[in-house]
Amino acid sequence: MPIANAVRAPIWQPGKVKSMVAQLAYPVFLMLNRPSMTWFGNLAYDFALRCNGIAITFGGTHGLTAAEEHFLDRIKGRLQGGVLLDVGANHGAYARRLRQLAPTARIIAFEPHPVTFAYLATRMADMPSVALINQAVGAQAGSFTLYDFGTSDGSTQASLSEAAVGLYSADIVQHPVECTTIDAFMSQSGLECIDFLKIDTEGHDLSVLQGAAAALRGKKIKMIQFEFVPANIATGVTMHDFFNVLDGYRISRLCLNGALRPFTSYDVKRCEIYVTHNLVATPL
Repeated sequence: MPIANAVRAPIWQPGKVKSMVAQLAYPVFLMLNRPSMTWFGNLAYDFALRCNGIAITFGGTHGLTAAEEHFLDRIKGRLQGGVLLDVGANHGAYARRLRQLAPTARIIAFEPHPVTFAYLATRMADMPSVALINQAVGAQAGSFTLYDFGTSDGSTQASLSEAAVGLYSADIVQHPVECTTIDAFMSQSGLECIDFLKIDTEGHDLSVLQGAAAALRGKKIKMIQFEFVPANIATGVTMHDFFNVLDGYRISRLCLNGALRPFTSYDVKRCEIYVTHNLVATPL
C-alpha cells in the first residue's frame, strides 16, 4: 500500500518503538511507581526537570540566574548598538547587565510598581543612559491595578493579576498604574525594530506579546526572552497560547549553560509544565 494512503495512528498515540520500550520497562515502573518509592519519584522528577532547563534558578554573579547570565554572554555580539527593552525591570539587575555588555545600545526599562520604580531609579542613577519608564506593558493601553504582597510591597512577584499574587498570600495591596503596549510604544518612539525584548511580568508575559501583534507579524522583534511560571495557572495562560501568539518564531528553552534547546513542535507533555523556566523566541 502506498504510504500516502496507508492508515496511520493518530499523532497522540505512541509509535511502535515507544510502545515496545514501554512494555519492556513495565517491570521497572511496577517496582518504582508505588507509595514506598515516592521519594525516588520526586527525586527523579526534579532531576529530569533541571536536565530539561526547568527550575534552573541557580544564582549568577550579576544578580540574574546563571542561565540568563550565560545566555547574555553568548549573545552580547548581537546586542551592540541595538534597541533593548527590559519589561518588568524590578530592581534593574537585568538592565545593568545589558548596559555592561552593550555600552552602545539603547536600553529602555519598564517598571510599573511605584515603590520598586523609586528603588530602580536610585540604583540606576550611575547609568543615566538607561531610560526608565514607570509604566506597565500589556495587551492594551490604559489604567490598570497592580497587586503585590501587603507584607512585602515592592516584591519581585507583583502582578496585574490579583489571582497570581493570591496564589501565595491573601494579604494583598493595590497600586494604580498606567499601561502601554509594545506596538504603541514603538509608534510613539519612532522605533523601526527591537533587537532584544526581555519580559518578566509574573504571569502576564503573554499579554505583553499580544500588545506587540503588529511588531511580531512584521518580525520587527529580533529576539525575545520570556518566562513560563506558576502564575500562569492564575492567569489561565498555556504554552499553547505562546505558540499561537509567536507564530513565525522559533521557541526554545534556555539551558543552564546559556544555550538554546528548541522545541521542534508543540507537545503538551513537554510544554505544559507550570514550573518556572525561561524561553527564547527568534524569527524563523
